[in-house]
Amino acid sequence: MPFAKSSLSIKLQNFPPANRDAVVTLTNPLTGQTLERKPFLDGTLLVRDLDPGQWQIAVKHPNVVGPLYTGVVTTLPVPLPTYVPVPIRPEDFLDTPIQDVPDADLGPVQQTVSAARTTASAVGGKAPGEAIRATDWNQLVSAVSDVATAVLELTSLVSPRGHDHPEIATKIDEVQGNLRRFIESFGNSVLELRRDIESQNLRRLAVKVLDAGGVVGADRDRILQRVDDLEVARQVSTVEYSTKLADAGTVLAAEVQNIAQAQGANAPVFLDNPDVKTMVGITQAFAASAGTLSADQELDTYRRTSLVQRTSKFGGI
Repeated sequence: MPFAKSSLSIKLQNFPPANRDAVVTLTNPLTGQTLERKPFLDGTLLVRDLDPGQWQIAVKHPNVVGPLYTGVVTTLPVPLPTYVPVPIRPEDFLDTPIQDVPDADLGPVQQTVSAARTTASAVGGKAPGEAIRATDWNQLVSAVSDVATAVLELTSLVSPRGHDHPEIATKIDEVQGNLRRFIESFGNSVLELRRDIESQNLRRLAVKVLDAGGVVGADRDRILQRVDDLEVARQVSTVEYSTKLADAGTVLAAEVQNIAQAQGANAPVFLDNPDVKTMVGITQAFAASAGTLSADQELDTYRRTSLVQRTSKFGGI
């Protein structure tokens, strides 16, 4: 074929300051090949000589805990590169200072009230029975009017008890948003790590069980492929992953029983193998996890498998 390879043209969009330190990771879920590339300052990145098929894209930045972007793209063996726009959310980098609200200038109000006091004092000191002239009355009205104006101005300059601070409320909303995104990213990272640990532990157990049962060839590959499917799907949602986990648990539990039947008279010895017992308990726990809706429920499933295994899942530690 004239075009055996494919290529990707990636463009980071929406937030140019992130382009300088961003790192793009490409992973082929079938071959396990992983490539890391840095885009140009304008956000463009061209990657050539890729195997045609699906590639997982992850964009990371040292100032952000989780990935800025994750997705899957399918490349074709054609001469033109497959174009992939990657939107970067500017809010992932927000850390704006609290808005500086200038202090209210009460000097004019103080001057007005002081002048009104002086004006009112000038017409005071009347003796009993002394006439109040029109000029005195007008001077008093003017002073009262100035005081009223000053009080009205004061109500717009000074906030009452229990007033709102919009600039602080905006900053709190921003901090809460950053915290929510951090918790979500950190939680997803921990969940993906736990899935990876569980799938690797399941693979080690499966290999031991297959060795104990003398399973080779296509049957062995078929069983291990179930574990491979879980490893590839570790970044999907909890609902989708729990479905795959339950299906894998049901199938693998049945496979263990089929291997036991194939042992004939040695079936009781095979089923009494500690690795086989652990494998059966874990697959049954996985099969019972169907319908899991939250990360907490998924982690509860892994806690149950830890009770079944009673040993470390970190490669025999």
